[in-house]
This record gives sequence, C-alpha cells and structure tokens, in this order.
Amino acid sequence: MTRRAFVVGAGGAVGEAAVLALRQAGWRVVASMRTRRDDVAARLHAAGAEVAFHTLGASDWAADAAGADALIFVANLNLTRAALEAAPSAARIVAFSSNNVAADADAATYQALAANEAALRARFANVAIIRPTLIYGDPRLVTVTRLLRWAQTLPVLPLPGSGGARVQPVFCADLGRAAAGLAAPDAPAGVFAVGGPDIVSMRQFYAQIAATMGRTPAIIPVPRFALHAASLFGVLSAEQVARAEHDRTAIVQDALPAELAPRTSLQDGLAQHFSAMGGSPAGARS
Repeated sequence: MTRRAFVVGAGGAVGEAAVLALRQAGWRVVASMRTRRDDVAARLHAAGAEVAFHTLGASDWAADAAGADALIFVANLNLTRAALEAAPSAARIVAFSSNNVAADADAATYQALAANEAALRARFANVAIIRPTLIYGDPRLVTVTRLLRWAQTLPVLPLPGSGGARVQPVFCADLGRAAAGLAAPDAPAGVFAVGGPDIVSMRQFYAQIAATMGRTPAIIPVPRFALHAASLFGVLSAEQVARAEHDRTAIVQDALPAELAPRTSLQDGLAQHFSAMGGSPAGARS
C-alpha cells in the first residue's frame, strides 16, 4: 500500500527537497506552499507530487492533509505547534526546530522553541523534531547566498568575531532526505540534531566560500565592539552578536539513523549552491 505524506513549506529549499526525497521513496505527496512559486510547482509536478496552496493560520490545509500517513512541517516551529492544534490524525509527524535550541539555550528566541518542542512531544508520541545547523545549498537560503555574492564582488569579507568558532553547515537536499526518512512509520521518534559531514572554523568556512568563487578576498575579523554597534543599527540582532564566538556544531540529542546522516561535503555543496545561483564554481571551470 502506497503511503501518503503532506508537506508544509514545499516552496522552500528544504521543503522541496523533502518532497523530492519522498517521491523517490515511492510516497504519494501533497506539497503545500504559502506563496505561489511557479518554478517550484513545475518541478514538484514533474516529480509526481500534487501541489496545493495554504496558509498555516487558516484551516483549509487540514482538509487536504486528512488521511495522510505523515505530516512534515518545514516551517517555523511556533507556527507548526499552533497549526497542529487542529491537526488531523497521522501516523507520523516531522517538524523543524533549530540546533540553537541547544547551542544557545539562554536566548529568548530559542527558549520559546524549546517550549514548543516540549509541547509537541507531550502531545504527539510519534513526532520527530529536526534541529538543523546552518542550512545551505540553494539560492533561497539567504545567509550563504549573500556570502557567496559578497565573495564574488567584494575585495574584503567581514567575518563576525575572531573566526575561531566552529560551524557544521548542512546541505539542504541532505536535510530533505533526513526528513523523508524520519517520516517512515518504523523511524524513531525524538529530537535529532542534523549537521553536515564537515566541521570547520568560521574563518575556514569563509575561505571555502571564497575558493568556490576562485577568488581570494581578504577575510577581516570584526571585533565585538563593532558587532555591538551593528546591533544598535539593526544590522545584527543582540542574539547574533552573542553567538559570534560560540560553536554552532550539531549537539546530539537522540541518535539519527546512520542511513539518514548528511553526506554532501562542504566543497561540493557550495559548488552546487553557486551553480544554482547561475554561477560557475572555480573547480568546474575549464
């Protein structure tokens, strides 16, 4: 019997990747998006998914989700929890949170996410919560897209903090594959931190971004006093300033099944990200 999934947030990079991974695994999929994106809808239709348009704050999504074996919410967890108050029954629920719930537990933003994680786990015994690290691999993911654009055009890359903090970026297609795998009825419930296979310092991360462009801009650390000044003008949030020197590697909660572990290297993932932006990565040039 073919399983059926309902995916919220299918218009985004990770949501689209989850839909494609589910289709490759043989699921019937309703791909729900809030904003009409004709290019994404065309790709999802071509993959055999049904595309629908909903807003989580409305109630119309629940009717299209009725009867689904799995509900996958690639959306802000606060919105997900509110929407699930009216959720139809499903054998499996997959929701997205943030690795910063563990890495930056004292910040108000992540305390709120932690509270919503706890509420979902108390209500749904079958929920799998994914805590991704920094997500990249698609132009819709603005943080790394912006850095790639800067590295392409600027002689200097400003690096928040000293650059010694470690990061573990995760490729969006790997994240979609993990979400699809956790939707399976025999997959474990729990909270799963998901980061990529490469752990690098922020300076190394910026250097790899520059290398993808085939350029060598100067990477200049921005001291804390300058970061605080940026927060006063709204360029950075106070929470972002506080995290500048903190590691943002995946903090394991429950063990992710080994077959769902991300496998795209940072070098390959950045090359794919830049290619999707219309660029030609340095390693691909003749």
